[in-house]
Amino acid sequence: MNLYYFNRSWLGVYGYLLVVLIATPWLPLLIEWTSSKWSEVLISRLVLGVEVSIGGLLIISAGVVFFFNARKFPSFALIIGGFIAFAWVFYLVIPNPYELTHLPEYAILGALVLHALKGDMEGSEKVAERPLYLRSAVITGVVGTIDELYQGLLPLRYFAWYDVLLNGVGGLLGLTLFWGISRE
Repeated sequence: MNLYYFNRSWLGVYGYLLVVLIATPWLPLLIEWTSSKWSEVLISRLVLGVEVSIGGLLIISAGVVFFFNARKFPSFALIIGGFIAFAWVFYLVIPNPYELTHLPEYAILGALVLHALKGDMEGSEKVAERPLYLRSAVITGVVGTIDELYQGLLPLRYFAWYDVLLNGVGGLLGLTLFWGISRE
């Protein structure tokens, strides 16, 4: 096992985190700039449209899972349906479409971390999948919490516990997608 975490897969994780780290302070300014150019309703609809499109991609991915692995499909469809229901209820409670962007952001991170952990295991004897998924979920959750703490230190950003929750749920979403699409 590579304990130094410097293989190509981990460099992808670090690069992604660097982009998130650099972009985080500038997002409120980007939102302010776009608000000066377009109406808030138009921006909300655009962001919500992107998020609905992501939901559509999740449904399409469920079809891909069904096509390649019909045995996983019922579990996968149920889990993805739960994620979509969670996002819908969350949006009804906190009707800020920007908040739901945590889901795809951390879904990508969760999948990248899992891919990197699996890369660490290449060449070794077959390793049980569950510990890798659990480690990936923990790493993604810790990074999501640190990200929110970092935002709490920035002048135009703030810390929110529900963002920590969304980061964790997003990580689980990415792990679910990775599990559903991966071959046995």
